[in-house]
Amino acid sequence: MRLTYPFLFLVAVLLLAGCGPDGADDDGPVLPSFDRRGMLTEWADEVVIPNLTDLESRLSTLVAAQDTFASAANPANLTALRDAFTQAYLSWQRLSPLVIGKAEEIRLREQLNTYPANVVKIEENALATTPANLDLPSNTAAQGFPAVEYLLYGLEEGALTTGPQHTAYQAYLTQLANRMLALTTTALADWNNGYRAVFIQNDGNSATASIDRTVNDYIFYYEKFLRAGKVGIPAGIFSDDPLPDRAEGLYAGNSLPLFLEALASSRDFFADRGLARYLDALDVRRDGELLSARIIRQFEVVRTTTAGLDSSFADQVTNDNQRMLALYDEMQKLVVLLKVDMLQALSINVDYVDADGD
Repeated sequence: MRLTYPFLFLVAVLLLAGCGPDGADDDGPVLPSFDRRGMLTEWADEVVIPNLTDLESRLSTLVAAQDTFASAANPANLTALRDAFTQAYLSWQRLSPLVIGKAEEIRLREQLNTYPANVVKIEENALATTPANLDLPSNTAAQGFPAVEYLLYGLEEGALTTGPQHTAYQAYLTQLANRMLALTTTALADWNNGYRAVFIQNDGNSATASIDRTVNDYIFYYEKFLRAGKVGIPAGIFSDDPLPDRAEGLYAGNSLPLFLEALASSRDFFADRGLARYLDALDVRRDGELLSARIIRQFEVVRTTTAGLDSSFADQVTNDNQRMLALYDEMQKLVVLLKVDMLQALSINVDYVDADGD
């Protein structure tokens, strides 16, 4: 069959028409009008670096309070030490959704907040004749905030002040606090000495670009550590029965304040630091409603679901686990909105594997 020029022209037009957004080969929506580099600058200068700076400051206060307590182990100094610990732990919760850069490389999250604490190992390290090697993987659960919490709240009454081993416990407390501060200082120094520029300049739209990696890390934190770690595991979602001993803040009984601080930080990063604006610039909607508005509303639902919960999640899952299961269910709705709807809209591929599905 002889093909005429008009026919060939028509075919070409149809082929071009078929190369619309749904069939595009690029990695995703890059809006010339949306300042991706500006968003990365905001993440660096208004989220990560300030939160690392605050954590370093709070840990410096903790170290100083421990030094004061070691020189005079009285009730007033113990109270001041516990207060410094609580403020540092809350500061960690604000940083925790974005443990990136050098912090990720040195496993800051694992070394500062692996729980439940390994009490046997903590006791072994504290009573040893030589300082423990905290770089060893076997000591991951014997350091950080959970280990300090055990020493401050989990020992028998008087063990830290006048007991026969109080000097050994205090020495281990000093070692733990100094290490937490040193690790945080290392992570912060990297941001202040070159990594900030690298992070901001990597503003492309690919699996290795800063936005893609940071968003993946953020959702991974929400799914694994906030939803599963703080709520799902102690509530027994992944086991036959509740596991109260897996609750964060087990000895201080402050699981709820820690959770709320982490939730607020996660919500604020989405709502106030560019992701919501990015989705709005793309006019991403679900059932006619802006996706950003739906996500922000669900964050609020999660927060209000915590009303009336016991400050201790260990006590909560023991006495009324249905409330915790209800909280988990509301949190799971956010996983779908963030991990499925938002990532699809931004054409970001998930770069991690989970076992519970979405």
